[in-house]
Amino acid sequence: MQLFDLVLFLIHLILACFPLTTSPNSVSCSPGLGCQLKKKDVLCIRGESRPYPELDPILRLVQMNSRNTLWCPEEGGCIPCVQVTLTLGLIDPPALGAKQDGGAITEKPKGHHKKIPRTHILLMAKTYSSSRCVEVEVWLPYDWESQNNNSLWSLQYNCFPVALSGELHLTVFLWPRYHSAGMLQITHHGPDCTWPKATDAIHLCQVPSLSISVGLQSAILHVEDIPKGQHFKLWLYLNRTDGFKGLDQENPRLLVGSKNVSLPISQVFPCLCFQVWPKIEHQADIPRTHLCPFANDPAALARAWTHSRLDVHTYGGSLSCLVSAPCDLEGELVPCWRVEALACQPLHPHLHLVLIPHEPQEFPGLRPHPNLCVQVKRNGSTYLQSCLQDDVTRSQKYLLFQEIQDPQGNSFVHVMEQGTWVSTAQVFNTGRRTLGEDLRNHVQLGKCTQVWQENGTNATILWACSVEHYPRTYWVLIWLVILLGSCSVLFMLLFKKESVKGWFKILKEDYSSRGKGNRQRQICTDYHSRGKGMLHGRPVLILYSPDHEGYERVVGILADALTQLQASVSLELWSRGELGSVGPMQWFHAQRRLILQEGGVIVLLFSHGALASCAEWLGWKHNFPRSTFKPDSTFLASLNCVLPDFLAGEAGATYVVGCFEELLPANEIPDLFRSVPVYPLPSQLFSFLQALAGHRVGHKQRNSLRRHAEGIHKCLEQAVRDCQQKYPS
Repeated sequence: MQLFDLVLFLIHLILACFPLTTSPNSVSCSPGLGCQLKKKDVLCIRGESRPYPELDPILRLVQMNSRNTLWCPEEGGCIPCVQVTLTLGLIDPPALGAKQDGGAITEKPKGHHKKIPRTHILLMAKTYSSSRCVEVEVWLPYDWESQNNNSLWSLQYNCFPVALSGELHLTVFLWPRYHSAGMLQITHHGPDCTWPKATDAIHLCQVPSLSISVGLQSAILHVEDIPKGQHFKLWLYLNRTDGFKGLDQENPRLLVGSKNVSLPISQVFPCLCFQVWPKIEHQADIPRTHLCPFANDPAALARAWTHSRLDVHTYGGSLSCLVSAPCDLEGELVPCWRVEALACQPLHPHLHLVLIPHEPQEFPGLRPHPNLCVQVKRNGSTYLQSCLQDDVTRSQKYLLFQEIQDPQGNSFVHVMEQGTWVSTAQVFNTGRRTLGEDLRNHVQLGKCTQVWQENGTNATILWACSVEHYPRTYWVLIWLVILLGSCSVLFMLLFKKESVKGWFKILKEDYSSRGKGNRQRQICTDYHSRGKGMLHGRPVLILYSPDHEGYERVVGILADALTQLQASVSLELWSRGELGSVGPMQWFHAQRRLILQEGGVIVLLFSHGALASCAEWLGWKHNFPRSTFKPDSTFLASLNCVLPDFLAGEAGATYVVGCFEELLPANEIPDLFRSVPVYPLPSQLFSFLQALAGHRVGHKQRNSLRRHAEGIHKCLEQAVRDCQQKYPS
């Protein structure tokens, strides 16, 4: 058996070294074996097998192999084809030399004429749409009688055409068919354009090279190395599970010569792909070159979330959700209960669905309610939120109760308060009855609505009930606090001495909820406490990167100064509790909506961390130092809307850019953000305050604003100096 394998290996090695013929229909065989191509196209019919002939030996099929090769006619390009190699052996029929007759052996008759044994081999190649069969005649050498049953020969046929990346089903059998002579079948896979011989020889594989570069306002596709005299088609599309969506009205572009194709940055998503293929009419299955360069680009992913939409509505008594997005985004749908304008708390850990983009999805057992919203979450962050009712604060107030029944029949009732389930005994006063009994009575009277029910070991039911049915015990505490507050105000009015006022300043310094509370804040308050009203309540949203606590302190002092000038300031530092419940994305969208509705200003404060975040979002290859403080900050989430506004040239009426010049020189702010005024602080603080005030400040008020700017200037200088000392890097 080892000798047999060695002979096969040598035969294949020799055939691999044979030069390829230029003819698409030719046969060759190993020395000692005769062969010729009888017919190029025949009808292959296997027929029934027959017994061995009495005298002449026959050949048997041992093995069939195939390999890819090229056929290159004198005119035109090369085409791929399949070279078939057969290994043939010798079979001795039982009647060779003698025949058995009742156990007696009869020798060959004398004078038997010796003839050359001939065999016909039929080779059939079949594809999905066509088939072809050739006939080859093979004869044994003159000294075949000296051969033994281990003798092997080979036959090679060139060649069957095959499509690029196509399949070819090969079948070979002998004619006539004898018992045990055999039939062989294999499936051959044609080459693709990655085959080394294909690039230079096959015209269909000579495609242009594609590369991509991303700028501030656009992405550039570089199409190079287009073969001379060839035309290609380029298609830009979004690769989604529900089908390809073309960006060129479904029509590909015609490429003639090397060129660059520009795309707006707003169309660069993770699923953006390109296809290039030769322009050849009336030819199917033309290979195409694919390129999807943004599949793992964080900036493209953030842009896709920005261009996504979540629609929530009722359908047949159920809550239905539909996420429309440019790409297939990963996440989960989580229903939540909204009471305030922004805060929305998940209903139950078991209530969530895996996001399936572009398909309506329903929550089993969840009944619609005005206070219900749905959030799209991924990795703990909220990207989208949509509610059944736009403004829940103007409608009837509802409380959400959770009733849990254990296997013993005991019932436990909790109520959602500020995002957590708390015991109802701590919140409500229901008299002699238990809250469970009170809740069941209201359910029977139709005063409560079942929102969701889960059956199991601990059955859970969520009830929505009107607030007016449940008097809260802490209203007494609220009135007590109001009374104490009124007494405190009267106490302050009675005592006007400087020592008493100084004592109250110390209390303000120690117990202020905005900032770290130090002597610097007291000094700044002395400078601008008389400047109240200068900004007339104008909404101001300050966006910054929380690089470290020292930088946040400087930003907090600036924000507090604007608040003293009666600006309505929104700041991440002052909204951490709200951010924890709604997420940075939803918080920013709510603040931005308020700014746009009331004509406010968005202030972008640049630092080294802000530069690093912008570079990462835009895909810049710069070595900016990365900020490690609060990576889930609002600044990162806000880039999804802020940068498109600047890229589209729509930032002039809303945005103001600034920096603390001792911490970041103003010339390091990217040119992209210089389409709006840039103010180094505190040197240009007065101009900065004028930009925030707009046209609402007259001449006299402007002079007063200048005096207050001088005082705030000193505060910021000291705060920046302290920041540099504590964080020198």
